[in-house]
Order: sequence, then C-alpha cells, then structure tokens
Amino acid sequence: MIRMLHITASMSPSGIGNFIMNAYRHVDHSKVQFDFVVCEHREVSFDEEIRELGGRVFYVPRKSVSPIGNFNGIRKIVRDGHYRFVFRHTDVATVALDLLAAMLGGADERVAHSHSTSAKKIWLHKLFRPFLNAVCTRRFACSVQAGIWMYGEKYARGKKQFRVITNGIEIEAFRYDGRMRRKVREEFGFAEETVVIGHVGNYMPVKNHAWMITVLAALTGQGRNAALMLVGDGALRAQMEEQIRTLGLEERVRLTGVRNDIPALLQAMDVFLFPSFYEGMPIALVEAQAAGLPCVISDVITDDVCITEQVKKISLSESADVWADALWGAKQGAGADNAEKIAEAGFDVRALGEIYLRLGES
Repeated sequence: MIRMLHITASMSPSGIGNFIMNAYRHVDHSKVQFDFVVCEHREVSFDEEIRELGGRVFYVPRKSVSPIGNFNGIRKIVRDGHYRFVFRHTDVATVALDLLAAMLGGADERVAHSHSTSAKKIWLHKLFRPFLNAVCTRRFACSVQAGIWMYGEKYARGKKQFRVITNGIEIEAFRYDGRMRRKVREEFGFAEETVVIGHVGNYMPVKNHAWMITVLAALTGQGRNAALMLVGDGALRAQMEEQIRTLGLEERVRLTGVRNDIPALLQAMDVFLFPSFYEGMPIALVEAQAAGLPCVISDVITDDVCITEQVKKISLSESADVWADALWGAKQGAGADNAEKIAEAGFDVRALGEIYLRLGES
C-alpha cells in the first residue's frame, strides 16, 4: 500500500478540498492512502473523515507567518514518512518551494497540480514558473488553460506536456430531489414562489460576490421576487454584509457560511450565478449542472465547463440589468436530469480514483 502526500492550504469544503476528497473517497484504500499537509484547521474541515478513511493530517505554519518553518516542516514530514509521491495543489508557481522541500525530503515524484488560470501577483507567478518546472516531475492541471497558466505554452505539447485531470464528482448525489428542495428552502425561509439565485464559493475577490449582490438589487428593482443564497465564507464577509445593508437586501440574502451539504443546498436553488474574474475548472459549476440548474456565468470561464445547454455566458462589461434578465429568463430550466451528460463528459468521480491508483502502480 502506497501513501501519497497532498499539500494544500486547508482541507475544508472548497474547490481544491472537494476535488481531493472526491478522489480520496473513490481510490482503493487497500492499495493507496492519502495523507495531507495543511496550514489551517476549520470547524468544517474534512480532518475527521480523512482519519476515518485511514489518512493522516499534518500541520505546518503558513509561509506568510514562518517561511522557514513551512519549508522545514514539509521536508521533515516527507522525510519521516518516506513519501515517494507528493502533490502540491495550487493556483500559483510560488509553491515550487514546497516541492523543493519535498525533493530534499526524499520524494521521487513531485507533482504540481494547477487549479486556476490567474492570480493577484502575476509577476511573482511568472518569476517562479521556471523554478516550478525544474523541481516538479509531473504536471497536472484541471483544464488546458490552467495548465498553460501554470507551466507555460510549451508544456501544452511535446513529451513534457501537462496532463489534464478532470474534476470528477459523485453524480448521483446531485440528482434533483423535490423533497430535499422543500426541506432546505424551509430551513432558509424561502417562499415557494421566490426565485433563489445561488452560488458556491469562498468570499474572496476573484469570485466577484459584490457583483452578485448588485445583480440581486437590479432584480428587485425590476419588481421581481428573487433571493440570493451565497454558500461559503471568507475575508470579504463583513464588506458583503455592509453592501447588503446599504442596498436594503437583508431579507433577500442568505450568507450560509461554509457547509458540507452542498448537494442538498443546490436543490433549493433555481439558477446558479458564477461571475468570477477567472477560474481554472470550477467544480462548483459541474455540481450545479449535475443538480439540473441553469447557470449564468462570466465569459472568461473555460468552455470546458459548459457541459449542458443550460450554461449562458455573459461579459462582465454588461450591465447588472442584462445579468438580471439572463437569470430571470433561465429560471424555468431548473430540475433537468443531466446525469448522463455529466458522465459522458468525463466528470464521473470513479474515473478520478483510478488515476491515482494507476499512478501508484507505475
């Protein structure tokens, strides 16, 4: 049995956290086990489930707090655990330092896995990109665009090209369930006739939550009975709450915090809103389509995520009224059975588990 080490900021419900857990739950634990290096623990972290499945969770300081402690912590964990495979899930190339620590700890296979297509400090990312390419032995990405962003155009072809790993999900868990829909809507106080616009994602600038609230204000200004359900949490929460108060939308917005029952929450929604400034391959959009939700998204997001005909792209340069009209027009499509399309597009999580099993056998 091979133990593989995954390094990420935290193992809580988020794009990266959900991706790794989806793979972990579906790998043969008699042959492959996952362990984790993280910088933080949250109340909703997957730590308990990880331990129940036979995995271990190690903690190291954040680089911003103690860069030396972070580096030495990773090196020691890799060395003491005799890990052959180390995966670093990331948005930026600065994680080359983590893979260097893994190399010095004795890891033969150092895998970088790209989950985004941009970042705040692009210059810093580009500075570290050659270093990352030198220290990693394999290159994974959630989409072609994410791979080019992380490794450069030349790694999209040739012998050293990156490998696109599809963000698999448990498709059956997201099938439309009318009973669950009624239960969740009652929990959050949504009337039957209210059109619930939903989003799943941490409260961070790239997700563009301020625009979502602005679009809701446009809808209510048009006299439409709509509400907004924002699943997640983060540093922007206080700023969002102030915007909601200023626009007088307190009764129409639900900030749920981080939740681990995403399939159930999606059932309560009528339309999924996703106006991100950039993304890699957003698993939340795959899950939304699996739940039968029409999706209105920004046009910068990869076409790879448009699995069904229910996805409509709009430019972020368009007005809030244009976005509002698109959401209102899409609401009639909720409840579609998209399971077969999701599976045919390669997003079945069972295939994801096989990837790590075959890798361990190589």
